[in-house]
Amino acid sequence: MAIKIDQKNSKEIIALNTFEAVRLRPTMYVGQVSPIEEKLPLVINGKLLSMEKMWSAGFMHLIVEILENALDEAKRCRGKMKNVTVKVNLDTNEITVIDEGLGFHNAAKKHPKTKKNVVRTALEELHAGSNFTDTSTNLIGTHGIGSAVTNILSEYFTIETVNKTHYVRFHWDNFKVTDEEIRRKNPSDKMGTKITFIPSKEIFPNYKWDIDLITTYLSFKYFLIKNDPIINKLELRGYFIKDNKLWDIDITTNFIPKDHIVVTNNTGTIYLWEGYENSCSLSFVNGSQCTGIHQKVVNDWCNEYFKYEKAHHFYETLISLNVPSTLMRFADQNKTKFATGRNEIEEMMKDSYYSKLIRFLSKSEIARNIEKSIEDRLHSENIGKIRKAQKQSKRKISDKFSPASKYKGSIYLVEGESAKGSILQSRDPESDAVYAMRGKVKNVRKLSDLTSNIIWLDIMSILEIEPTNNKSPVYDRIIIASDEDFDGHHLASLIIEFFHKWFPQIIEKKRLYRLMTPLVVCNIGNDKKYFYTLEEFSEFTSKNKVTNVNYLKGLGSLSSEDWENVMKNKILFSVINDRSANRFLDIAFGDSSAKRRKWLEGV
Repeated sequence: MAIKIDQKNSKEIIALNTFEAVRLRPTMYVGQVSPIEEKLPLVINGKLLSMEKMWSAGFMHLIVEILENALDEAKRCRGKMKNVTVKVNLDTNEITVIDEGLGFHNAAKKHPKTKKNVVRTALEELHAGSNFTDTSTNLIGTHGIGSAVTNILSEYFTIETVNKTHYVRFHWDNFKVTDEEIRRKNPSDKMGTKITFIPSKEIFPNYKWDIDLITTYLSFKYFLIKNDPIINKLELRGYFIKDNKLWDIDITTNFIPKDHIVVTNNTGTIYLWEGYENSCSLSFVNGSQCTGIHQKVVNDWCNEYFKYEKAHHFYETLISLNVPSTLMRFADQNKTKFATGRNEIEEMMKDSYYSKLIRFLSKSEIARNIEKSIEDRLHSENIGKIRKAQKQSKRKISDKFSPASKYKGSIYLVEGESAKGSILQSRDPESDAVYAMRGKVKNVRKLSDLTSNIIWLDIMSILEIEPTNNKSPVYDRIIIASDEDFDGHHLASLIIEFFHKWFPQIIEKKRLYRLMTPLVVCNIGNDKKYFYTLEEFSEFTSKNKVTNVNYLKGLGSLSSEDWENVMKNKILFSVINDRSANRFLDIAFGDSSAKRRKWLEGV
């Protein structure tokens, strides 16, 4: 029945009745009426998936309102109701929902305010219902709009309800009562309520009930039923009808993967599992499927635990909360968005779930798998950052790097600018390159450390290496040249750890060396003699007379003549990976400060 508005002047006030208002603007009451393609959580072959689906939220909402009323009746019956049945005729679009509850209260009487029968009042008036004040059992419908709107948007709507004393039936065609029956209850009449409707073809032209959407919706409802302390014994039965043949709807509650973490108490339940292809999360508040800040709260807890702000890409959650009436704030009529403020809901949730969830994560193999996935993602992200940073670093290293002129034989990684200058004077310029390690060298435990330290980026750029492959460096030998003191040894150790952790093939192929430089130089007659250890010098001077003793405190204290001698008579220690290397490098540079402390204390 099309709604015609006769407005002679644009400023004329038009007064619509209930039927006209809902029919003219159905989206205000049930959501999107026109079909749209959207990613939805669907239960396909017993698995929860996020899939593209063409659907109308408003069309689907018609069955939602009727079934949720039946489930509210089950809650009011305090678990005594045995069955709720849903039948979906795929040929005619007819929906039938049957509950075995107590029927409408005072079904045969007139309502004192509307002067209409109580059942008609509930199914014709937008703000008529029994749940406005009774929130003790977390009833789903609390606004008194749904069933009436379903009636208004249906071309055919029938209710039969039986309470302890009366049988009442009303039939509407396009919201007009065309048949009714009110009588005393017969012994054969079973208590409960049966509603049958067909959506209006005018509002929903050529729309058909979707098997996947119906199956998913009933599966979600069945899951909630089995997790509800009041109605967990209730059976939800569903049937499709096509070509006059009836078959069971494949309702399932096992769409949560077998391997999952679950935290539950009297305010609800949180499930968490490892993500998979096309996986998705799900949320319910007081039995209504919705999104909201409660999901963000849980994600923030988990992301903080995994130390990665995008960790939620690798896990999924199902959150089902029972929220007190003081916090019940949905953002829209269709309850698709839970709008309670973050502080309010987080305070309630933290007391109930936070500690347990984090404790379960810390003991779970699921968390280990998620951490591995995060590590792989970070590896990929950081390699991209490294490559980008390397391109930038190549334009900035000219003042720190002096390349070989003909072929790439050795590269000296030297401590400081003065040492660089000295080596440049005594090197073979055709084959030897020199890089001055200026600034603070960072211990690179993670790939992200590589992206934030220009020295490592410079070295990787010069050697044309990256952590993603086993490519050999373009220089035949990498020679560490640092002071023979505590700071120098620390720098050398950091360089060794860098190659050991990220480029072990360089050590395995014996391409990394440490240049030994003298600690003492002195004269024996007219000749100079160099000593590389104090023990060696002490032993020599106990038997020989020396003059002009000079203790070389660092690379910068070597003269040009000293450097010529060092480079002409090079002593190189090859860095090798022996059996104890991994253990000691892990102690010195790993994440465990406790291991380091014990080692330094000699425990």
